[in-house]
Amino acid sequence: MPATRPTAIAYCRVSSAEQAREGVSLAAQESRLIAYAAAKDLDLVAIIRDEGLSAKTLQRPGLARVILTCTAHQTANVLVVKLDRLSRRTRDLLYLVEDVFEKNG
Repeated sequence: MPATRPTAIAYCRVSSAEQAREGVSLAAQESRLIAYAAAKDLDLVAIIRDEGLSAKTLQRPGLARVILTCTAHQTANVLVVKLDRLSRRTRDLLYLVEDVFEKNG
């Protein structure tokens, strides 16, 4: 029986409608993350998005889904284009890395 590939979810976020259209668009982030998952032979099971939401807080629907997916041990990897897509606050980023990602494998 062939070995299964590690799973991954991708998280994309833009903070403004203008950025969504012109800056680091959701489509551009998704394309990069899909390519990365393919290059690393990861089974990309979901792409989760937060459009037009700031990273100054963790109170975002998409990020809540990422956290739930991790705490339920439903993925082995979380992919983002840049860490600032997760959070702009060091404290929040450390919480995500240490208490969500590392603690849940």
